[in-house]
Amino acid sequence: MTFWALLVLFLLLSALVAYLGDRVAKWAGKRHFRFLGLRPRQTATLVAVLTGVGIALFSYLGFLLVFREARETILEAQAIREERDRLKGEREALLRLKEAMEAEAARALSELNALRAERKELLKALEEAEALKGRLMAEARDLQAQVAALGKEKARLEEEKARLERERARLEEEKARLAALLLEREALLAEKERALAERTQALKALEEAARRAEAEKKRLEGERARLEGDLALLQARLEEAGRERQRLQEELSALQGRLAETQRSLAQAEARVRALLQQAEALEGERGQLSQRLLRLSQGLYLGEVRLGAEEGRATLERVAERRALLQGFRGAELLEGEVRGPGVAVLEGAGYRDGRLLVRFRFYPEKKAFPAGAVLASATFRLSTPARHQEVLERLGEEARRRLLEAGFPPEYATFPSPEELARGLALLEGKRGVARVGVVAAKDLWTTERPLLAYRLLGGPPGPEVPLPTQKVP
Repeated sequence: MTFWALLVLFLLLSALVAYLGDRVAKWAGKRHFRFLGLRPRQTATLVAVLTGVGIALFSYLGFLLVFREARETILEAQAIREERDRLKGEREALLRLKEAMEAEAARALSELNALRAERKELLKALEEAEALKGRLMAEARDLQAQVAALGKEKARLEEEKARLERERARLEEEKARLAALLLEREALLAEKERALAERTQALKALEEAARRAEAEKKRLEGERARLEGDLALLQARLEEAGRERQRLQEELSALQGRLAETQRSLAQAEARVRALLQQAEALEGERGQLSQRLLRLSQGLYLGEVRLGAEEGRATLERVAERRALLQGFRGAELLEGEVRGPGVAVLEGAGYRDGRLLVRFRFYPEKKAFPAGAVLASATFRLSTPARHQEVLERLGEEARRRLLEAGFPPEYATFPSPEELARGLALLEGKRGVARVGVVAAKDLWTTERPLLAYRLLGGPPGPEVPLPTQKVP
């Protein structure tokens, strides 16, 4: 049903509802009906409303019964909305999957570039680690020599300390002996003074003895002064020895601190050396892994073909191999043994690597004309049937053509017939035809071994016979 038809229908229903509601309300109002204690006017209004509701309900049910498509649309709206939401979710999931695949492809490309950069950085880091290992080994030997020298210095200081201890003990003994001697002289002086006091009464009689005693006293006092000077000198020497001992103890403490610091530095250096050795071992392992990967990558690495002129030879191949190896990330190239002289084409491929340089071997194919234009390299006569059978025959002809090209001296990289486009053109050539056909692989131009061959499928003519029941020229 069209939009205008629905609009007219709804207008008619509205008019009918208004008219019937008004008529029923007037009818109920004239009879003064009361419902649930309501006044007649209110009862008439309620009856009009209920009449309009009933008419609208029956109109809606009639609409659903008459118009099947509208009924299905209204009843299945929820299912349609759920299906729409499900399809939106699948679309978003597919979009996210697409973005994830694009991100994965970008990440794979970035990882490839990062691996190439990491390979260069690892090689550089390995060289730096080897240089650092040499420097650290030299530093370790220097530190060991310093530790040995400090050990000798410590032993010498210990011997000096023992000698000073012995000197101090000797000085203590000397001080004790001088103190005892001083006490002895003081006791003797006291005794003589007592004797002098006792003889004071006989001073006049003993003047000579007094003068002698006075002289002895002066001598003893001089001896006492001398002994006191010696004692002061010994005390000064003892104090100086104490200061020297303290200084030596301070130096010993400083040397012990330096020794402890040196030992800590040596331990740290040894830890650094061990860490660097472990890192060097890890780098050596990674270098071995990279070497294995490089060896696998370099084995059979295709570097392309090189056209050699009449006067070109090994020097040209070396220049081209060097340039292409540098483009592949190697330090250079080394061409393996073998002489070559143009004209012709040489195919370069990897044969390993040594010291970061790619080893390159080559296959040389001299220039010669293998097939003239129009030559048939392979042919087959068969009855036309299904496209699958046609494709099988065309692929078999392509294998035969590739074999002929290899036998004629073409590089395997050139013997790639048929391409998907050529195979599609060959199938289109047989499309819609019936009966028996003879199909061949024909050279579109002169085929030289130094150029990629230009081949194509062609329908070939032939007389009827046991294998060709119908003339192939008349294939419709």
